[in-house]
Amino acid sequence: MSGRQRSPRSRVSRRHGRRPIRSALVGPNLPDASGRIPRFEADARGAVQLLQAHFPEELDGVRIGFQTAPTGRGESRNPLLYAIDRSARTIMLFRMPIQRARGLHVNDDEHRRYFVEHCVHLAVCEYLGREPWEVLPGRFDHF
Repeated sequence: MSGRQRSPRSRVSRRHGRRPIRSALVGPNLPDASGRIPRFEADARGAVQLLQAHFPEELDGVRIGFQTAPTGRGESRNPLLYAIDRSARTIMLFRMPIQRARGLHVNDDEHRRYFVEHCVHLAVCEYLGREPWEVLPGRFDHF
């Protein structure tokens, strides 16, 4: 036999010494379903659907969208969290400032989801020109 002889250590060790390591079944290109962006959109869409179910006439044709950061367009009492454009019938929520907001008394997934829902609620209340307790009466009585 000519050439180099293989030593037992030169072989790449695999798990249990068998065939090469397999890739994940779904591959590396599938987005993370539990990531920041999909989680924010799922939480915000849930709150939007709840409010649209309670106010189908007032919110009919109103587009509620998501952006990464504020653009300075529109009006709002909280310009870092959302923007309202009544002439275009749009509400734009800004993901990064909402997700990076400080001041949660408990910093966990549940309270972050509550804060996203709270921001959606505030934006819709401002768009409708109503106070938060008027929009969903009885919802916050336990506070």
